[in-house]
Order: sequence, then structure tokens, then C-alpha cells
Amino acid sequence: MAKPGKEELPLASQSDIAELAEKYEACTLPYKNWTHRAHLALALFYLKNLSLQDATDRIRNSIKIYNVKCGDGAGYNETITMLFMKKIFHELHQPESCPALEDELVRLLNICTVDWLYNYYSKDLIWSDQAKHQWMEPDIKAFDFRFRNFL
Repeated sequence: MAKPGKEELPLASQSDIAELAEKYEACTLPYKNWTHRAHLALALFYLKNLSLQDATDRIRNSIKIYNVKCGDGAGYNETITMLFMKKIFHELHQPESCPALEDELVRLLNICTVDWLYNYYSKDLIWSDQAKHQWMEPDIKAFDFRFRNFL
């Protein structure tokens, strides 16, 4: 469910997700559609279509560009972005990973909730200026998943 003022896109097919990526990269995606679900779909799209390095660079840079264009220049959070990239990368290498992009998105939405990150990070740390600008290690508990070959 989207936050108040936000509106979810269907993202029910590979073409829906590709269209999201296209509009997002062109900065024509309405900001009201830039939800947690859209973030996950974009990360998944990049990780399925690009190398790990290219997907990570693309998402890191494009979120900053898109947010500035939409008037949210302070909205990027390096720790949150990289945590979800690491988790999605990990999940894509699990036996239960789904070959269809839209099915994998549904699976990831059940795993990668916003509240999930609070298993590892306190709200004070995850929303700090330091976490927004650089990768921070968790302060609650160590990760219980591995992210091999991650940057």
C-alpha cells in the first residue's frame, strides 16, 4: 500500500515494469508514482538486465537525478538503496526466484518491506545524514543473508 499522496502503478507485466523504467529515466514518471514498490521494481529491472556494477551505478545515480528533478534533492539514502540492492541481488540467486519479472516483484514485495530494514537498523541510524550519504553497517544485528560478489 502506498503512502498518502502516493499512487501505485499496476506493474503486472514485464512491459509495465519496462515502461516504469523508461518513464523514470526520462524523468516523466509522476512523483506520486515513485513508491517503495516502484523503487523495488526498478532495482529488480536493473539487476535482471545489467551487470551488478552497472545496475548499482545506475540506480544510485538515477535516483539522485530523478529526486532532484522532482524537487526532492535530499531524498536519496545510500544505505537504504544499497541494502535493498544487496537483498534483491541475494534473492535473485535463491532457488525460489521467479523467472518472470512481475512474479519476482510480487515475491520481493513480501520480503523487502520498508519495516524489514528495521530488523538491522535503528530508525535513528537509517534516517541519519550519515546513512543518507554513505553505506553504514547495521547497528541492531548483522545481516542474516549473504551478498556474494557485491560491491
